[in-house]
Amino acid sequence: MSLPMIWFVFTPGEKIILRLCSTEAETVKLLSKVLNGNKLASEALAKVVHQDVSFTDPALDSIRINIPQNILGIWVDPIDSTYQYIKGSADIKPNQGIFPCGLQCVTILIGVYDIQTGMPLMGVINQPFVSQDPNTHRWKGQCYWGLSYMGTNIHSLQLHIPKRNGSETLSQLTENTSSEAESHGFSAVISTSEKETVKAALLHVCGDSIFRAAGAGYKSLCVVQGLVDIYIFSDDTTFKWDSCAAHAILRSMGGGMVDLKECLERNPEKELNLPQLVYHVPNEGASGVDQWANKGGLIAYRSRKQLETFLSLLIQHLVPADTNT
Repeated sequence: MSLPMIWFVFTPGEKIILRLCSTEAETVKLLSKVLNGNKLASEALAKVVHQDVSFTDPALDSIRINIPQNILGIWVDPIDSTYQYIKGSADIKPNQGIFPCGLQCVTILIGVYDIQTGMPLMGVINQPFVSQDPNTHRWKGQCYWGLSYMGTNIHSLQLHIPKRNGSETLSQLTENTSSEAESHGFSAVISTSEKETVKAALLHVCGDSIFRAAGAGYKSLCVVQGLVDIYIFSDDTTFKWDSCAAHAILRSMGGGMVDLKECLERNPEKELNLPQLVYHVPNEGASGVDQWANKGGLIAYRSRKQLETFLSLLIQHLVPADTNT
């Protein structure tokens, strides 16, 4: 297996290729060149990247599944919501559990998809800054995962879903959540840059339950966690690496992530299949990173029934021009 490499070019013209070496001592030596001889920092970083990580999860350990590696593609976003990470705000207060900005909006996204169909199969969202110890100032994180393959659907939140009675299944809980949303109104998380016409339509559908937050990964995570029903974004400035991980997790929960533009143009009576985002084909005629943009916008959801009801209400309040957004 080839090791990842990063190139650094210094002003005198010296070029250093930063890579994971075969031994920790070699990695320390290489890091020291990049970090201007800071041995303490180099040793700390090298220790982290060379350590063996033990990952166990009762839900994951309970199944055995074989997925051919030669059909898998991977999208990775090493730091989603980069601006929030650089800014480093640790004192932002949440609104009903949702952070509008701050370190809590930073996520690390790993999505695995089928290179033949483009459908997401596995996803991991790491939220490294969940809570901070007031005494040590050290952060505690949380990791979420989901797998959806050939009829097997399992995710890390299954053990954390509150039971309303002992006989309810996960699918029944999802349907109950959907019914509650339909009777009491929807909730949605959006970008601060969302179009005014879309926000106006959402006011009719969601009322006061519209939340603004930073980071596509974090907004998707809010849907995964059940903090909101819907994440909607009408622009084309999210990319496959932003959506693949959460899409896989939502699929494992009975939800998904669809193309907003195609949903608004779709006739639900004639077109039974939802226009799920796919991850294996670049956008025709586009170049550079735009090849992998989610060109039609997106909607993330936990329940298909819930999504269909939401769309029917949203379309009623969108002006005709927005159906071509």
